[in-house]
Amino acid sequence: MEKYKFTGETKTIDLPFGTVTLHRIKAVVEFGLVKVGDLGGWIEKEENLSHEENAWVYGNAKVYDNAKV
Repeated sequence: MEKYKFTGETKTIDLPFGTVTLHRIKAVVEFGLVKVGDLGGWIEKEENLSHEENAWVYGNAKVYDNAKV
């Protein structure tokens, strides 16, 4: 089950090892405290945030590289 999608909004951040493009997420189903349409934080790729259970990235939080939520 897919619980979020990318909004199309991106943000580029400079890191010591290079530049990373992050993508804003939006909930497409209700789970835990998250409602359909809620905007989440920023992830680099789908592998950073599981579509399982209640994992979510809130606010302006950023998840990238090999980090997983």
